[in-house]
Amino acid sequence: MSVAMNNFFSRLASWLILLVVATGSFSDELSDAETNDQAIKVQIRHQFEPIIQHVNAQLKANLAVYKQDPRAYSEFINQNLRTNWDPASTSSALIGRKQFQALDEDHRQQLVAAVDVTLVRYGFEGFEFYSGQQFSLEDIAISRSGEMAWLQVVMESQIIPDLNLDILIKRNDTGGWKAVDVRFQGITFVAVKKYQYRKLLDKQGIQGLIEALTIKNNGFFSQLCDLKDRLDNQTC
Repeated sequence: MSVAMNNFFSRLASWLILLVVATGSFSDELSDAETNDQAIKVQIRHQFEPIIQHVNAQLKANLAVYKQDPRAYSEFINQNLRTNWDPASTSSALIGRKQFQALDEDHRQQLVAAVDVTLVRYGFEGFEFYSGQQFSLEDIAISRSGEMAWLQVVMESQIIPDLNLDILIKRNDTGGWKAVDVRFQGITFVAVKKYQYRKLLDKQGIQGLIEALTIKNNGFFSQLCDLKDRLDNQTC
């Protein structure tokens, strides 16, 4: 996968992280079964539309503050990203479910923590390209099992044409929904990144993968934030 494509998806994931902090038709694997699906769609819309509205409002009101103060933007990310994303499921998808389940508990927790901070880093990296885009939830497609769904989101910009972006969400044990992956024009973030993760895992083992993520995250946040301003998990 080219460096340009990797950078594009890092920025794309970052824009979506702002949303869930989250062209073309949905997958054929998704059904539109009438009654139960409609109830699930109402539940999902009630959960995510207020989040989208809140994110749009906060970014519009505090854009200048977030650009100048990494701590303020970090708090925004913590409140919106970390409460609405499932880093364990994303970690499992990135290295493969079988490999993830085979990890001992300590390494599993370390990997999830490293992926969690990596998603926060994407939120900071992508924010450099944010220029007032607004997001709206257009449609929802439910999987046949009713345990997964795609959110179709429109990103409106005054600079470029509107973009259709899809967010994969998963029902958790409490019945709520959290984001797992993002898709643009049929290509998902996990599909782009998993080769890099699995190659590192094969060559350096799980500890090598964790250390590679940690080094990259620490290097980014150490440049961005004064040491005295850094909070938990190596972020600002």
